[in-house]
Amino acid sequence: MLGSRIYLVNSVSTIASIQKNNKTLAFEPIQAKFSARICGASNEAYNILIKAMDVENGIYPEIYRAMHPSLAPGVGLDAMNRTMIQSVSRSIESIKPAVGSSTAIGLVSWLRHHVTLATTQAVYGPKNPFQDANVEGAFWEYEKEIPRLIFLPAWLASRGVRYRKVLIDAFEKYFESRSHEEGSALVKEFYASENAHGFSLRDSAAFEVGDAIAILANTSAAVFWMIFYVFSNPEALQDIRREVSTIVSTSTNESGQRTHRLDFTKVKTNCPILTSTFREAMRLRSIGSSLRQVLKDTILEDTYFLKKGGVILMPTVSVHTDPSVWGSDVEEFKHKRFINDAKVSPAAFRSFGGGTTLCPGRHFSTTEILAVTMMMVMQYDIKPVGPGGWVAPTVEKTNIASVVMEPDQDIQVEVTNRSRVEDGEWVYQLTESEAVFAVAAEDRTESKLCN
Repeated sequence: MLGSRIYLVNSVSTIASIQKNNKTLAFEPIQAKFSARICGASNEAYNILIKAMDVENGIYPEIYRAMHPSLAPGVGLDAMNRTMIQSVSRSIESIKPAVGSSTAIGLVSWLRHHVTLATTQAVYGPKNPFQDANVEGAFWEYEKEIPRLIFLPAWLASRGVRYRKVLIDAFEKYFESRSHEEGSALVKEFYASENAHGFSLRDSAAFEVGDAIAILANTSAAVFWMIFYVFSNPEALQDIRREVSTIVSTSTNESGQRTHRLDFTKVKTNCPILTSTFREAMRLRSIGSSLRQVLKDTILEDTYFLKKGGVILMPTVSVHTDPSVWGSDVEEFKHKRFINDAKVSPAAFRSFGGGTTLCPGRHFSTTEILAVTMMMVMQYDIKPVGPGGWVAPTVEKTNIASVVMEPDQDIQVEVTNRSRVEDGEWVYQLTESEAVFAVAAEDRTESKLCN
């Protein structure tokens, strides 16, 4: 991007126009350039990506979209969600205090570790490389170094290169042993697509590091902010508990043992406050920027001339903090903001991007974030340790490649059981996922068509 003409776009209507011009204003050429650099793929792999592109006609290799079918609502996504929910449930259960006592945890670090395990277990299956603590640790150290890997030569980004090698070695072993065949449809389909395009085993392992960034880098931070906003806002906490209670059924067996059963499939239709709270938390804490490269001289909206070779930058934060879009209370957390948001353009919510670059993993990550939130909300009371109450951590050290603000400090919290936890066990299930969480403008349109 250095030396390129930069077009900065803050208008929701102009962003929508750009997204419609996906053949001449494209992300894929940028993705090819930087993914090879970030992931440490070979020049041969980069050349395969470039040669497969027909830039003049706006045709890009299917490898970029290989992950979409397995992440769309259906059987493949259901399988991933069920594995993730089981893993999250075990993690939540692991902090259950004894009756009358409490458990202290570092909320940021605890969530990051357990979200990492739940996510990767769902994607990579029983031979998940992230079960090795060294691999998990290497990933989060590598994630910190991504800006250096993007902008600096390898010898000045040696720390990132070193941790990246740990990850590539682990994934190479994973693919070489055919462990991906026991993984999700996502990892199997992506590997098959790479293989069909002629990538080497080592390059497939390198690009899998990029896939790990996509599934992990922002989810744990998003979960933290959701938990933070819900538990620090008594009204939101009360509303969500009342709402989630409507999809909990309780039964008692012959021995008098009570079972509370929560079906996540019912969240879409029964929990508008919960989903509104999620979108509001993401509105306030999303900082990503959508990028496009101008492939041909283009006149946009009969007004703006975009010259070939330029780069379009659409920062999320400028739209999410625009008073003309959201109102004078734009800086405030309003957990019901998205329930009655008819006056706000659906395209104004950009936490998952938009258009052809809309995050394909949004359904999985949304389910995971809401699952962690509902389990914590229904089973526990959480409060910060020490005086001062809930104080948001600073975010100055957030990685510039991140989409969600990353907390600079951990928050020590005290976890205690709610009364309903001590009178029985909790069971979580997902019967089907055809119902789409309307988290992006495109999803809202899809939901109307399905209904």
